[in-house]
Amino acid sequence: MFVKGKGMSVLPEKMPITERIRTVPEIRTCSYMDTGNREYQQDAVFVSRTKKLAANKRTRLLGLVCDGMGGMADGGRASETASQMISQAFERIEHEEDVNIPLFFKRGIVATDRTIHEFPKENGRGSGTTMVAVIIEDEHFYWASVGDSRIYLLRDGQLTMLTRDHNYDMRLRQMVSEGSMSVEEYVGKKQKEALISFLGIGSISLMDISPGAIPLVLGDTLLLCSDGVTKTLSDEQIRQILISDRISMEDGARQLVELAVHENTKSQDNTSVVLMRYMETELR
Repeated sequence: MFVKGKGMSVLPEKMPITERIRTVPEIRTCSYMDTGNREYQQDAVFVSRTKKLAANKRTRLLGLVCDGMGGMADGGRASETASQMISQAFERIEHEEDVNIPLFFKRGIVATDRTIHEFPKENGRGSGTTMVAVIIEDEHFYWASVGDSRIYLLRDGQLTMLTRDHNYDMRLRQMVSEGSMSVEEYVGKKQKEALISFLGIGSISLMDISPGAIPLVLGDTLLLCSDGVTKTLSDEQIRQILISDRISMEDGARQLVELAVHENTKSQDNTSVVLMRYMETELR
């Protein structure tokens, strides 16, 4: 409209143009590691770089954490071998149109187990490693687990463990639930944390693989971690760091590891995390 003043018409100042901000879904990733107070680093991690999801093609990302078994010979070599074998196999299927990802995980686990089992033995002792892995495909994810490293899903502020620990305690609890062992007998058992499945065991049979695709919800965060985190920090401590909006995802990964190392200065194991977050980002 026109504004009158002192006999002349004055045009109003130009209205500011509001820029429309366009967003696209993105999988943001990061990792962080520390040797703890151990002499050697026997963890190995791999995670795809942050990617925006594309509407016209498949987008896949891989994250994995392997924890070499310190009580066995050359656990670092075992974990690095597992990381390399799975990540290299992923590169071959990363851009294929259709992939049976649960079958991909199963074949990768069997092949890696066989390779590590065939390592030369030192003093009759073999090598081994745990492994947890996640493949995100567009707006869904799949996971796999061998051993006692873990995968957590943070959704709407709630932290859920997706994996189970493949250790002697798991077997004992099954016996209690089946009635073949009493609670008193269970309490008296020792070495409950001893692994009953790992890569390198040979002819591996115990592995957990998600049977199908799990939908992602905006804001979901997937945490993959070695037991250097979970044997020191509680689930609530982990959750509090992951839900903080005062720090970046990268700082959250660092804080998880550094808090674990700080709280267990005497016997802290190698400590490793991978974070994968489904979010929206501005398209520029």
